[in-house]
Amino acid sequence: MKNNSVMAVSIALIIITFFSSLSAYAHAMFIEAVEEGKVQVIFDDGTPNRHAEVIVYDEADKEIERGNVDRQGYFSYAAKDAVRLVAKDNFGHRAEYVIGEETRKQLPRIPTVAGVLAIFILIAAFFQHRTNKRKAAEV
Repeated sequence: MKNNSVMAVSIALIIITFFSSLSAYAHAMFIEAVEEGKVQVIFDDGTPNRHAEVIVYDEADKEIERGNVDRQGYFSYAAKDAVRLVAKDNFGHRAEYVIGEETRKQLPRIPTVAGVLAIFILIAAFFQHRTNKRKAAEV
């Protein structure tokens, strides 16, 4: 009986933690190419970052241009020698984009969190099963 209540409390704590932290997730920032010489700095939910600064580097990794995005998160640059762009904001976000490469997106949150939650439940079930086996052997 005691083990069942421990298991129930553990699962309840995991669920409460999961639902209370949904709104506290930090979001990632990405640089997406719009056209040659123009990018948009966005968060993973699609909203533009209006506070980012973009730094453009050439092939020798030398800074060739720097500037702030507009209110829609767009930044235009001289595309001639540009090879890599780095966007930063004052909130700790940082994104990097190599011209010609595809932008990497983050894994979807719900399936990722559900997978992690399932792993925790499986671990708890394993230890519960092991404890029950030991108790049965003692009797």
